[in-house]
Amino acid sequence: MTTGAERADAPPKMRFAADLLAGKVALVTGGGTGIGKVTAIEMARCGGAVALYGRRLEKLEETAAEIAAFGGRALPIQGDTRDTDQLQATMDAIRAEFGRLDILVNNAGGQFVSRARDIDFKGFDAVIRNNLSATWYVTKIAADNFFFEGGGRVICVTAPVRAALPGFSHSGAARAGVVSLMKSLAYEWAEHDILCNCVGPGSVKSFEAEHYPIPIENWMGAKRNLLGRMGRTEDVSGAIIFLASELGDYITGEEIYVDGGETLYLHNDAADLVAPDLVETRRAAGREKRRAR
Repeated sequence: MTTGAERADAPPKMRFAADLLAGKVALVTGGGTGIGKVTAIEMARCGGAVALYGRRLEKLEETAAEIAAFGGRALPIQGDTRDTDQLQATMDAIRAEFGRLDILVNNAGGQFVSRARDIDFKGFDAVIRNNLSATWYVTKIAADNFFFEGGGRVICVTAPVRAALPGFSHSGAARAGVVSLMKSLAYEWAEHDILCNCVGPGSVKSFEAEHYPIPIENWMGAKRNLLGRMGRTEDVSGAIIFLASELGDYITGEEIYVDGGETLYLHNDAADLVAPDLVETRRAAGREKRRAR
């Protein structure tokens, strides 16, 4: 899960070989911001071509422009991971532009902070659909169009679900479902040379602070992990690229935690860290948007 306010730039220097992903094509959902953006940029720096998928086209185009600036190839595609027709159109666009797809990074998703007793049925279902069902849709359609024929890698960005996730029970249920799904697919799809893994980030700094009305100082004051700092987006992208490349050739059905030991140490409820003034600010902004429509 990400929180805080920090621009999500890719690492300032090369950490992998410039040809590590040469000749490969990746699809990164949620590729316009946060972990998805950093992953896409670093994949392009490693020689891969990248399709960027998400609901905010302007963010995808910004990422694509950063990739083009150093000579990389990127294709921004606007769409919703919950819409199977849009996903099929995306596979058609990838085939037309690149002719292949080798790597899928299921990064898109979302949730909100709430105690379980305060989550209504609609809110719970929305988080399950956004994180679990949508992951299945993208994965199945990518496999049908590309992976069953030529093999591939599926990497899902999940959450540290080996521990309880108080304040995020709906998201924890969805992400745990994704982990179980990937283990099953790793077994069933191994004969097609499809490797399926998960990366579980702990608390990671991201500039999408409006998603979680929790100031960084509240997270840090809670001492949520063992390393004394929040994770960086590039901490997570490094694990994703490892699994997407030949470095991860012998790994499937696994979940790699990138959490600074957070799941060994977590002992507080995220809902206790919410800043009421930020909640009201966000609600007021929502009301203004609705009135402007």
